[in-house]
Amino acid sequence: MLPVLTTLFLLLFFSGCVQRAGPSFRFDEADLPDPVALYSEILNRSEQVLTLRGAARVRLETEQERVSLDAVIVCERGGRLRFEVLDWLNHVVFLALFDEKGFIAYSAPENQYMEGPDDAEQIQAILGIPLKAEALAALALGSPFFLAMADPTLRISVDEGGLLLDAEASDSGVRYLLWLDERRRPERMFVLPAHGGRGGIGGLRVNYGRYRQIDSVSFPHRIRVAATESRSVLQVDYQRVLLNESLEEDLFRFRPPAGASKVSEE
Repeated sequence: MLPVLTTLFLLLFFSGCVQRAGPSFRFDEADLPDPVALYSEILNRSEQVLTLRGAARVRLETEQERVSLDAVIVCERGGRLRFEVLDWLNHVVFLALFDEKGFIAYSAPENQYMEGPDDAEQIQAILGIPLKAEALAALALGSPFFLAMADPTLRISVDEGGLLLDAEASDSGVRYLLWLDERRRPERMFVLPAHGGRGGIGGLRVNYGRYRQIDSVSFPHRIRVAATESRSVLQVDYQRVLLNESLEEDLFRFRPPAGASKVSEE
């Protein structure tokens, strides 16, 4: 009797420890949603987030360097973003402000600042990712489709057990391939460059993850962007996030400290 009980125990033990991987959800062709309705659903969900104030761990990788730093990110829909880098004493050592007029970047150790236009290549020199201010702020807000599309062509399919939404601007502009999780939240996205080089952007791969509920919003606390042409990676791991708070106007203004010098562009 004892060998039988021992065998039964082992079978039950290992059957509980071994989990067979399987698709988290499946779709039959009849279950596929209407692409226009799904696109609207995703847009409406992301547009619930108007402002963000958060502490984050930011990792930046370029061909020249690899850094990991603590940062404070403040942004609002429409294109204004404040990016602060902190030292271990929580002192601001670097500050960058972005809006549709351009950017200002300030280095505290050198007490120097520079200004530039809202240009994807110049912003890439700061953050490694070639995006203008409006797209950069939308990305920090967790929004997919952060480059505007007018009257997009929409297709939907199933790929590897998940929904894939293909959205392409009708004016031969940017194209998104967006994979969704079982709750129809963005999980992985490819942003394909505009035809003819228009739009000032190369190919991007964006990953969204670590969703957490903030009030009534399911918000991604990890956003990872990789630029395929430059091999740069920008990863933001939010640690604390406040959404839809009123933001002080002074957060998006820069007053040079005493003795600060302006660096001219070359």
